[in-house]
Amino acid sequence: MRDGKKASSSLGFPVKTRFAPSPTGYLHLGNARIALINYVVALQHGGHFLLRMEDTDLERSQPRFVSAIKEDLEWLGLSWHGEVIFQSQRLELYKRKALDLWKGGVAYPCFRTPQELEDHRRKCIEKGKPPRYSGRCRGLSPMEVQARVVEGEPFSLRLKINAGAHVKWEDVVKGAKKFRGKDLDDVVLLRSDGTPTYHLAVVVDDGEAGITHVIRGEDHLANTPYHILLFEALGYPAPTFAHVPLVRAPEGEVLEKREGSLWTLRRLRGEGYLPLALVNFLIILGWNPPRKPPLTWKDILGSFSMEKLSSSSVTFSPSSLVSINRKLLATLPLEEILGALEPYLSCPLPKGRLKGAVALVRENASTLVDLAQWVERLVVGPGKVDLEEGEEDVLRFFWDSKGEGRSWQEVLEEMAKGMDKEEKRLLFRTLRKAFLGSPQGPPMGDLIAFLGEEEVARRLRDSLSLEDEEPS
Repeated sequence: MRDGKKASSSLGFPVKTRFAPSPTGYLHLGNARIALINYVVALQHGGHFLLRMEDTDLERSQPRFVSAIKEDLEWLGLSWHGEVIFQSQRLELYKRKALDLWKGGVAYPCFRTPQELEDHRRKCIEKGKPPRYSGRCRGLSPMEVQARVVEGEPFSLRLKINAGAHVKWEDVVKGAKKFRGKDLDDVVLLRSDGTPTYHLAVVVDDGEAGITHVIRGEDHLANTPYHILLFEALGYPAPTFAHVPLVRAPEGEVLEKREGSLWTLRRLRGEGYLPLALVNFLIILGWNPPRKPPLTWKDILGSFSMEKLSSSSVTFSPSSLVSINRKLLATLPLEEILGALEPYLSCPLPKGRLKGAVALVRENASTLVDLAQWVERLVVGPGKVDLEEGEEDVLRFFWDSKGEGRSWQEVLEEMAKGMDKEEKRLLFRTLRKAFLGSPQGPPMGDLIAFLGEEEVARRLRDSLSLEDEEPS
């Protein structure tokens, strides 16, 4: 790809994409968006989506985060092909590839100590220069290198950059990109302790797996010239690159994956958002779908295009997620909502009542947590209700209007006929508080029909503290 030929996201050979998180925290919306795009592109072309854990940072990588990432992806509906790849299990492969690059003259040993490198970096910054490596070890003779290696002097391996080179590629999202060799650094590939840097590990992994599309955040854009040079030096075909703009939270802050962060999938799952709502929310960030969300998976796979992604950073609106989730709660098949709701209920509810309750109140809920509360209040009761001034009189009048042989539905209809708009609003609001603990809710007639004669009487009696009194 160094000749600058235009890359296509619709190649004629099997497409392979990958998602490669570091298991040092939970997935946030930005990570999940990258995973989703990789998954969609693979499926659109009948290809494979791979999962890799970049866990060479042994101090920060934790098994619990590996489990959490896999769980989040599965919950989102993203399944990967084959076994999960762990970089920590491939250290010998990276070391062997780095030594191959040294033998081929593409890499060279650097004997500078961490303190010497830090001193040089600080001096560069003080002079207002880019803190690049000085190249001091680049010109060492083979004899000197051999002598220092034999003596056991620690060394790292660096990529040897040709100052006259030009690295070009056509980025699917960012367009034509070009870097000059003289503006690049002789980056470290293998540290003195034998562990690989990101540059080496990611290229070896992508090359060995036959990844055709590297779709990642735009923060990796500056890494790409090094990676293209490494793909070439290691004899791997260079993939298509797509650098997706970063996602920022409403106030412009960078998303974090640490425990307790506001915009992790773990937290949003706990708050009761549906996976399809998150899929919709993430896929439309920076992309205008042909129709208004919520979209089905079929809609997404049939119309999503990386070429139409905005090349600018994206700031999301939480209200958009709430709106999408609310619409899905109101429109998805009832059985699907019932299955998703169960973990959010605080107590088991009779199956026969549960289905009808969900059907009645789901249009009033924004999340599964919200829906669970509505359903429990509807089936079990609202508990103690605090009535405002005048509301107790309204309930008492409704109670006393029952009369022998009349249903509560008939009482409601007769009372409403003689009321103006404000009086009717007060009646319905007060009855909903007595029945559900909320002034808002489903249509009053449907609510009374669901509760039934005896339960309506019980809830009115509880609200009015009437104990065993019967309606007159």
